[in-house]
Amino acid sequence: MTQITIPADLVSTFVVTEPTQVLDEQGKLLGYYTPAREATDGDYEWAFREVTEAEIEFSRNSGPGRPAGEVLAELQRKYGS
Repeated sequence: MTQITIPADLVSTFVVTEPTQVLDEQGKLLGYYTPAREATDGDYEWAFREVTEAEIEFSRNSGPGRPAGEVLAELQRKYGS
């Protein structure tokens, strides 16, 4: 992941609570900023309500996943770059 360090005088600009578009001075879209947030009690309540023990057990027993590089290489072979 690339990092961008924001000067102290601009930090207040990035105090937002929802995903936000980042534009240059001409209005050109540079990208999106999604603020980090801590999980809330509501997040945990949702997870415990929606995710079943069977799903958790299946995930535990499903074995290791594939490395992202391997998945990306397969997708590039299938669909091009």
